[in-house]
Amino acid sequence: MKAVAVGVLAFALFCAALAPAGLLAIPMQRLGGASLTATAGTLWSGSGALRLGGLDLGRLHWSFEPGTALRLAPGGAWRLTGDAVDLQGRMAFHDGAVEVSAQGTVTAAAVNPGLAAYDIRLDGGLAIDSLDTAVADGRLTRLDGGGRWTGGTVSYALGRQLHTALLPPMRAEANSAPIRASAFAEAGDTLLIQAEIIDGGYVKIGITRRLLQLLNQPWAGGGAEDEIVVSVEEAVF
Repeated sequence: MKAVAVGVLAFALFCAALAPAGLLAIPMQRLGGASLTATAGTLWSGSGALRLGGLDLGRLHWSFEPGTALRLAPGGAWRLTGDAVDLQGRMAFHDGAVEVSAQGTVTAAAVNPGLAAYDIRLDGGLAIDSLDTAVADGRLTRLDGGGRWTGGTVSYALGRQLHTALLPPMRAEANSAPIRASAFAEAGDTLLIQAEIIDGGYVKIGITRRLLQLLNQPWAGGGAEDEIVVSVEEAVF
């Protein structure tokens, strides 16, 4: 009986190794707004054009490790390369969730199309030191890690007028429970901006007095520099 079970598992692994790469597009949809097209290779080792949140990010290459299938949690290495991104890490699928770790670089060209809806444009690039995420049912359930932004010129619209400001290099920290990302000036510990996932699939973004000063839009009245004085909420799920 044990020999039969081993044989069935071996046959399943053999079929998976020969299955077309396009089948990975199905679990990738759990990332929320993700799509995988122009695939090549197999489900076990292949590549495809990745689009996330309406943005073309580049070509995703992956290679799963056979041993992970024995634990019913297929996982392996991946790399995403494009004109504006160079990221790599690991991914795993199990219990209806997708777990992804990442490190690498992202240029402003990769994020500006998404910021355009808010009339914001920035220069510079982001270096991701480490990032561990988990997505289940199209929702972000874990976010831990950190990175750095080189700083640079930021353009934004306010009162139907275009404004620009030169911002310093920043460091970012992300953590779970609650899922929150915070940015600080790299040279200090004063909070500049904070984003937090709240109930109902909304993200709440808070801006502090210090960031408004850097944007040449000082907030009237007294208070601590790290006090959040402007906050907005928007549905993301």
